[in-house]
Amino acid sequence: MQLSTSRLGGCILFILFHLVHAEQLIEANGLTACHGADNSEITINHLSAVLTPGNNSVSLVFDGYSGVAGDVVLDIDLLVYGYKALSHQIDPCSLDLNVFCPMKAIELQIPKFTYSFNKGVLSQIPGIAYTVPDIDAVVRVNLNKKSGGSVACLETRLQNGKSVYQAGVSWTLAVIAGLGLIASTVLSLLGHSNTATHLAFRSLAFLGFIQSQAMGGLIAVEIPPMAQSWIQNTVWSMGIVKAEALQTISTWFQRATGGTPSSVLSESNTVSVVLQKRSSIQAQAMQSGSQIVLRGIKRAGARASITLSNIFMTGYLFYYFVTALVLVCVGIALAVRFALSKRTTSITKLEKAVGATADWKTVLRNTFFRLACIGYPQMCVLCLWELTQKDSAAEIVLAITMWLVTTGVLAFAAFKIFQRAIRSKQQHNTPAYTLYSDPATLSKWGILYIYYRAPVYWFLVPALVYIVVKGMVVAFGQSNGIAQSIVLLILELAMMLATGIIKPFMSKGANVFAIIATVLNSLNAIFFLVFSNVFNQPTLMTGILGVLYFIFNAVFTLALLIYLLVGMVYAVFSKTPDAKYRPLADDRDSFRWSRTVGTTELDHLEKVARGEDAEAHPNFPAAHTAPPSDEDVSMAARRPYNDVVDPSLPLFPTSYDGGRRRS
Repeated sequence: MQLSTSRLGGCILFILFHLVHAEQLIEANGLTACHGADNSEITINHLSAVLTPGNNSVSLVFDGYSGVAGDVVLDIDLLVYGYKALSHQIDPCSLDLNVFCPMKAIELQIPKFTYSFNKGVLSQIPGIAYTVPDIDAVVRVNLNKKSGGSVACLETRLQNGKSVYQAGVSWTLAVIAGLGLIASTVLSLLGHSNTATHLAFRSLAFLGFIQSQAMGGLIAVEIPPMAQSWIQNTVWSMGIVKAEALQTISTWFQRATGGTPSSVLSESNTVSVVLQKRSSIQAQAMQSGSQIVLRGIKRAGARASITLSNIFMTGYLFYYFVTALVLVCVGIALAVRFALSKRTTSITKLEKAVGATADWKTVLRNTFFRLACIGYPQMCVLCLWELTQKDSAAEIVLAITMWLVTTGVLAFAAFKIFQRAIRSKQQHNTPAYTLYSDPATLSKWGILYIYYRAPVYWFLVPALVYIVVKGMVVAFGQSNGIAQSIVLLILELAMMLATGIIKPFMSKGANVFAIIATVLNSLNAIFFLVFSNVFNQPTLMTGILGVLYFIFNAVFTLALLIYLLVGMVYAVFSKTPDAKYRPLADDRDSFRWSRTVGTTELDHLEKVARGEDAEAHPNFPAAHTAPPSDEDVSMAARRPYNDVVDPSLPLFPTSYDGGRRRS
């Protein structure tokens, strides 16, 4: 059933009406010291405050310790994107609290307190403070003595209950990326290799940009609220996923192996958990009394409601869950393909056997290679970061083993590719001959180089080195956000220059999207450097850049999403999807083995040029000859080269049996 335009418009108006008329509020959790302020006489354990303009009041719960004695006044400033929107002074003696008039050097505990403002005070707050998602608003409280002199300066970040971080967005990005990879696999099984190659590139470009945003957002710098919430929509690509089953298994495993689970989130009612702090000298987790400031990877884990000591194990188990899911899909696809081949009557039984009974060991090995390539950014971040956390001895062993295995697998694959390419260049004057004509090379290592132009197959090495170095910067630099942002900027600029100058990818469109992605990654690195407060810029500038970060990345993510969806729709509904894509300029297709038995002079000429059946066909037939005989078809079926593996990103080869390859 189609949704009419009027109904769709009505739904949108209903949603907007509901949002506009929702109760307006501003809330805060936790107090931190102002930048450069000395608050040695004030200790804050917990703060929770909610301001409701509907009744001109604010309710709060407070727990802390004061070493100040005497009469004081509170100067309260509301800063929205660095702009002072409200200033108000409160005399504690006007409050119905004896501990504030005069203030005593004792432990301060306020179970719940409501303060009503005078009429017209809250009207000074601009409307955007209640409507803009992830508003960058801060309340700054200056505690001053009536006799003169400042005692302390505290500030807290406000929230209005609206955010660009939505679970539905994360699920949408993940599902579409997965569907793109599955669609490319199905197309490869149907024989549309060119379309499958391009669709796989679009899927990996989309997934790679999401992973790049997530990795950048895990560095230990203060990130404005809107940018931080957008990044939270992408951290699932790093395995930071909230799932009760994963949490239960992770906690059990840690306790069983001698570790102690973190209790930060479970004690959030009595401990202030602050996700960011406007200071460049604080460590990743600063503890003051019962207040903890989380930054970097722990900040992302806390926002996803993951126990801090379970972040590594959650990502580790998530990777294995995805691996198991892919293997199940591969098994189902092979079973369906085998069943369909038994019903086909246009080919001989021998050809059915060769085409449908692919070597399962080869299939699984190739699948693991591809999963290692896709999950390598996640492993570089979480496994190396675990070495600094030491949640338990067993988890350290798992982290080291996983990183070494994935790195070793990809390094070995790169070595094999270079070995075959160098040999092909020596024998045939081009690396493309062996890289695209040898089914074994394509099925095993094609995932790493198929998207590059044949002459620059070697670009896979800079790409892998880029991921390793970026993962190390994120994992090992959590104690120094400024150093992280500087190194990240240098790395992103180097990758942008290399991609823009070399243009390594297979087509003009692929290079355009890749170059735009690297430019945006470099721009993000500049944003992170500014967010680290290394330039001591005004607060308003930081807030504006946070909004620009969200806009730029959301727009390009949407562009990549449309780019992927258009390719998927065209591939699914077009009868001849390969006709859309032109042959690639590196002539890779001229080196691939034919899928059918040659019936023209050009087909036999192609075989002779490749050295196949040169003696069996000394005389070329006419351009239009009779159909091939049953003997020819049987001979073709016995040659595994006739049904070449599709290198597009199949999660498994189409019908090549590596164990039966002729020498």
